[in-house]
Amino acid sequence: MDPEETPPNMARVFDHYLGGTENTVVDREFAAEVDHVLPGMGALCRGHRRFSAAVVDAWSAEGVDQFLELGSGLPSVDHVHTRARRVHPGARAVYVDWDAVTVAHAGRLLDDEPGVGVVHANVRDAASVLAAAGDVLDLTRPVGVLAVGVLHYLADEDAAAAMHVYAEALAPGGRLAISHLTGAARPDIETWATINHGGWSYAPRLRDPADMLGWLAGLDVPEPGWVSAPDWRPDGAVPGAHTAASGLWGVVARRAPARG
Repeated sequence: MDPEETPPNMARVFDHYLGGTENTVVDREFAAEVDHVLPGMGALCRGHRRFSAAVVDAWSAEGVDQFLELGSGLPSVDHVHTRARRVHPGARAVYVDWDAVTVAHAGRLLDDEPGVGVVHANVRDAASVLAAAGDVLDLTRPVGVLAVGVLHYLADEDAAAAMHVYAEALAPGGRLAISHLTGAARPDIETWATINHGGWSYAPRLRDPADMLGWLAGLDVPEPGWVSAPDWRPDGAVPGAHTAASGLWGVVARRAPARG
């Protein structure tokens, strides 16, 4: 089927907001409709990506060379394996998405790229995701797990259960990063979360750190802790999402390295 004749696709819309080229007229028209309701949507998408890029850069500098991205969308604009391979040319990555159209598109973009895999799965089914990821990644070594802009689509119990499994699966030295929508200082996002989304997008659940602390049980949360995701960096003072009015919380956690 001609992509121009398909319904809007959230991964392609996200690509459009990032300035990518893997989107269609239908996607751009849908994005324009979204902008009438939530003019800050493009900034939110770019904020998620800024967080992801900063985290991958920091982890790569610390020696992490394996990555698992949950709810990845399209690996199109300076994506995880591209950034990681600037530091580790042999870095490996697995992208996970539940949407069959997105997974097929991602597969075409990667075109059998060595050391990179695409998994068609729901991030809620963490056991299946990890089993498939094990075909590309060595899960006995540190892996950086990215849950960027995806958990606000999961119910509380589903998000908590999935994050517990991913956290427990981390080898010593493994990492987990989360970015999540919040309505703190953002009434426009509060409105977006309550309107009828009509089927082509999904009403997100808005959460603050107190709602998500349990997701990181058993992991260390180094400074700066929960902060405005687009402003995250591994050192120095970083404002909270409520102060920056970014609409996004972000956090990085890790499994303590093995001793000895």
